[in-house]
This record gives sequence, structure tokens and C-alpha cells, in this order.
Amino acid sequence: MRPTTPAPRSGKAPLDQFLATRFPPSASRVRDIYRETTICYAYMCGYAHSCTEKTERAAQVLTRRCMRYRPDAARVAPGLSDLALDLLARRRESGQRLSPGTVSVLDRLRPTGPLRRQT
Repeated sequence: MRPTTPAPRSGKAPLDQFLATRFPPSASRVRDIYRETTICYAYMCGYAHSCTEKTERAAQVLTRRCMRYRPDAARVAPGLSDLALDLLARRRESGQRLSPGTVSVLDRLRPTGPLRRQT
């Protein structure tokens, strides 16, 4: 048997390539029936502005990835949901009185009115 010597190469490159690989969110050894999920309504959620799991439509997300169920230390500060901002924008369009603070928030976030129009 002939002795073989390994080819000279850097051992760091394969490790860097492995660590740079991102796995899809569903990659887990836990079976689907044991995963706790919740329905995400990003349009109604106050944490959607900094959520990584939000979608345009309602979707099931893992509970451990939902900002609402994270510990207080891991949560971001909640903001107004898109639904709340649209309701306030509709009130402004209909001519109802709003406080100056509310008007300034709407001028900054909804200058052209609600995102979703009623049909």
C-alpha cells in the first residue's frame, strides 16, 4: 500500500463556506406535528415593523420566531400596527378631529391616506 499525503490547502475555506450557508426557516429535526405554530396577521401586529417572519397574507409561523412570544429582553418596542394607522387615516379623511400628536404621526407614516382602501 502506497502512503498518501493530503493535498496542501487551507482548512479554513470549507469551514467558512459551511458557516456562510443559510438554512431555510423550516429546516429542523423536530417533526411538524411537534412544532408550536401561531397565525401571523402582520397587518394587525404592532411588532411587524421589525419582524423577520411577516408576510402580506396571514400565515403560520413558528411560535419561537414570533416577536409577540419572545421574552421581554428579546423583544423590540411595539409600534402602531398598519391596521391602526389605516383606521386613523380613515378618520382623518372623513373629517373627524384628531389630536395634534396623531396628526403628526399620520403626516409622517400615512401622508396619502390608508394603505388598504375599502371597497
